[in-house]
Amino acid sequence: MIERYPCSKSYSAIRKRVGKIHIYLLVLLLAGCSVRSPYDRSYVSAGLNERTDYQLGQATEPSQFKLPEGISLGNGLSEDEAVAIALWNNAQFHADLTALGFARADLIEAEMLKNPVFSLLFPLGPKVLEMTLNVPVDILWQRPHRIAVARLDAQKLAENFIEHGLGLIRDVETNYADLWAAQEQVHLAKQQIQLSVQIAELAQSQFRAGEISELSASDAHVDSLRANDVVKDFTEKAAVSQHRLNALLGLISEDVAYDIIPMEITSKKDLSIGELLKTSLAARPDLRAAELAIESAGERLGWEKSKVYNFIAIIDAEDKGEDSLSVGPGFAVEIPIFNQNKGKIARIKAELEQAVRQYEAVRQKIIFQVRRAHTRYITAYEEYELWDSDIVPALETTLERARKLLTAGEVSYSSVLKAERKLIEAQIRRTELAANLRRTAAELNYCIGKKML
Repeated sequence: MIERYPCSKSYSAIRKRVGKIHIYLLVLLLAGCSVRSPYDRSYVSAGLNERTDYQLGQATEPSQFKLPEGISLGNGLSEDEAVAIALWNNAQFHADLTALGFARADLIEAEMLKNPVFSLLFPLGPKVLEMTLNVPVDILWQRPHRIAVARLDAQKLAENFIEHGLGLIRDVETNYADLWAAQEQVHLAKQQIQLSVQIAELAQSQFRAGEISELSASDAHVDSLRANDVVKDFTEKAAVSQHRLNALLGLISEDVAYDIIPMEITSKKDLSIGELLKTSLAARPDLRAAELAIESAGERLGWEKSKVYNFIAIIDAEDKGEDSLSVGPGFAVEIPIFNQNKGKIARIKAELEQAVRQYEAVRQKIIFQVRRAHTRYITAYEEYELWDSDIVPALETTLERARKLLTAGEVSYSSVLKAERKLIEAQIRRTELAANLRRTAAELNYCIGKKML
């Protein structure tokens, strides 16, 4: 906009014109104000809740630890409670979530209008005062593409954080199973030590009585020493698993003691791989993020094409003296003769092709991950069922029969002790298989993108 005032024009008239310009600038500024990004912590929390029934807590200070409502470490820690605490307090996860603020900033920037250019030329000699205001109007067709790209990028980032949340849930469930198994194995291994010591003492008595050889007695003594080593190994595994789980829960700097609530081992064998694949392709947030990348690239392509023509609207007002103005519109446009933005357009086309191919790569990766996790889960299920339903019950029956035969005087006490030791070894193995079943279930849930087990 151009306005010319002679040197004799009153200051009040100039101030009136400038005031109108200020009002126009205020209207533009308000039009450029942004709205709140819908792809924030609430969006991530809702996505996790829809898939797993867990949700995020409110953002806290970096060093603040907060328990979800209704959870107390004093009455033991269940697997569900551990996951809920981790989602509220895991430091790395919440550090990653701050990137949502970057996406919101990009959306604010995309929604802002481009500033008009105001120029003031002072009069000198016969030259009159001139003011110009150039308003770029190409934002009318560029801004929608720009906003769409920012929104799609923000949503894609939020979907990626939902996947990170699913990964955190998997890690907590896996480490919880490791800690539970290690603690159970420590308890069983201590029972094994007692039996091994009794067997070693009995073997020494039999050796002195000439009933067994010195080699047999020595083997029994070595077995008792090895039982102590097993306890130490399980104790170390339990301590490491405790530290690892504490780190996931955000308890790394807290001196908090809690007891693990025994897990309920539930399993499902009748899982249709076809249904699992169908569910995973609908629920996996990284596949949705890949779809959004395609949409974003398409919007970027439209945005770059719209940049070929840069248009500026001009209103010219010329003072004719005696408070008479001559007003006329005008425009300035960049003529795309030498530069038609072909380089950036070609780049975005390549990015679009890459996004399409990346989507297919993610889809194929998901199919592979689900099939592999399903195979491992079925194998873990069958191994656990074998030991839980067949081997351990058979050894319990053998021990009960050995005790009856001991009462009848048909077998020695050492036979009973050996039967008890075999049963404890089988229970240790069953515990490890139970933990492995929980680990494979957690991995399968993650690969599906939804809690199914």
